[in-house]
Amino acid sequence: MNTTDSPTTRPARWWTVPTAAALLALSVLAAGWFGVSWALAAHDSSVELAATRDRVLRAGRQAVINYNSIDHNRARQDMDRALRGTTGPLRDVLENSREQRVGQITEKKAVMRAKVLDSALTELNVRAGKARMIAGYTITRTVDGGKPSTSRWRVRVELTRTDQKWKMSRMTPTAL
Repeated sequence: MNTTDSPTTRPARWWTVPTAAALLALSVLAAGWFGVSWALAAHDSSVELAATRDRVLRAGRQAVINYNSIDHNRARQDMDRALRGTTGPLRDVLENSREQRVGQITEKKAVMRAKVLDSALTELNVRAGKARMIAGYTITRTVDGGKPSTSRWRVRVELTRTDQKWKMSRMTPTAL
């Protein structure tokens, strides 16, 4: 009898089955760990807070742009957009000066375009529906098709949540 034909002789690749079983077990454990980690992260309150912070900052940036951008060709529509992004005393001031502002822009054939360069939330109180941010922006102004001029501004902005939307309630210039 040949010793290689013995029933106790292992095949040449005897290690493949135990190795495959170990790799399968390791894969199942890794998938379970990643699944649990994903589920915990998805329900983490800091994830929702970060998403809220991003929404508030985006709303604040857009409100600054809308408040400071107006084109004489569509001055009333631009004022409406600015009003939709404001609330409280700031909205009242804008509403009360609306016709005067539209008249001046239309008469001078002015175009003002704001661009936010940088911004950051400095405070966020989700429960109270209040936030504060700082923003640096430019306004490029063209009068009657003339040469554009650009000015730089830095402001402190207060935001208030109304009907699940964040709106600008105060804007105060600050030092550059």
